Amino acid sequence: MVNPKERYVTYEAFNDFKHHDFQEVKDDIKDLRGEVKELRGDVTEMRVELTELRGDMKVLTQRVDGIVTSLNWYKYVFVLVVLAPFIERLVSRFI
Repeated sequence: MVNPKERYVTYEAFNDFKHHDFQEVKDDIKDLRGEVKELRGDVTEMRVELTELRGDMKVLTQRVDGIVTSLNWYKYVFVLVVLAPFIERLVSRFI
């Protein structure tokens, strides 16, 4: 069984424990605040990087659109320059 003396705590011992416990909680809160500040900084950096990436994506989209437009134009040029004379020769043989 438990000895009655060990079971009860004196007021002074309780105050020491309470002070230590509260100090530990305060330290934990300070640590959490520091971690939150670090996270805020990281989130800000991520936002800046995402904004830069959005700009890069817009530029790449414009370049791809330009390439597609150029390919369409070259397709028509190819048809006019290469295939038109070939088709003209075929038609002239049958006419």
